[in-house]
Amino acid sequence: MAGLSSVENQTAATSGSSIPRVTARRMMREAVARRLVPGDRLASEPTLMRYFDVSRGSLRETLRVLSYLGAIDVRTGPGGGARIARPGPRVVGSALAIALQFRGTTLRGLLEARAVLEPIAARMAAQRRDATDFAMLHACHARLTASTEPARRQRERLEFHRLLATATGNDVLELVLTALAWMGAALDQTEPGQGDGSDEARGSLLAAIGSGDAASASEYATTVLTATTDRLRSGAARPLDQRVLWPDVDELPDLQERRDVTTWT
Repeated sequence: MAGLSSVENQTAATSGSSIPRVTARRMMREAVARRLVPGDRLASEPTLMRYFDVSRGSLRETLRVLSYLGAIDVRTGPGGGARIARPGPRVVGSALAIALQFRGTTLRGLLEARAVLEPIAARMAAQRRDATDFAMLHACHARLTASTEPARRQRERLEFHRLLATATGNDVLELVLTALAWMGAALDQTEPGQGDGSDEARGSLLAAIGSGDAASASEYATTVLTATTDRLRSGAARPLDQRVLWPDVDELPDLQERRDVTTWT
């Protein structure tokens, strides 16, 4: 495996894939084979160039591709270099947003997708009833209901739906649902006040999850999204018809994964 084989070079040429993209795929397969985890440092630039038999320019382009995809984190300065990272909802949301932009998708379309998926997620969370996930949901809801600042309420609402997706125990749903909620936050131009009934609906959703009532959890998840849709529909700017634009979504700050209750209570 000291370099690109003639077959790989031919594949890159005939398929239109560049050497950096071929190298990026090989690097990720190698990371899995070596059981690398987020935080693990990659070898030095000269070592990687020799191992993958690529030029400095191709290697740096490879690292740029993987960095954009969230697979590695490249830092400069003392102690810097490339490390394995954990791609998050921002990567999924950003890629999906640019695809949806060219389809003319609107906020309405995003909410319709969430209206199908979030009740399923709530049902799965109630069936699973993971104590740690439930504690984090409960703590987030407490912060949300105690806050009156619109910007903070928006962050906590987004965090609540990320934690709900996490509580399913399904990585696909966690990434997709969080990305959809994150994208919706970029388009929601209304202020998330406390009078739309969604706080109460989230409280009922929490109670259903805590008691393992999957059917009620699914119903309350629908109620939460209905409250959001009603609030948006009554907005003067008609944001439900606002198109998804990749720049709007890509400007949002990344979501930090929160898996330790003590860091957030």
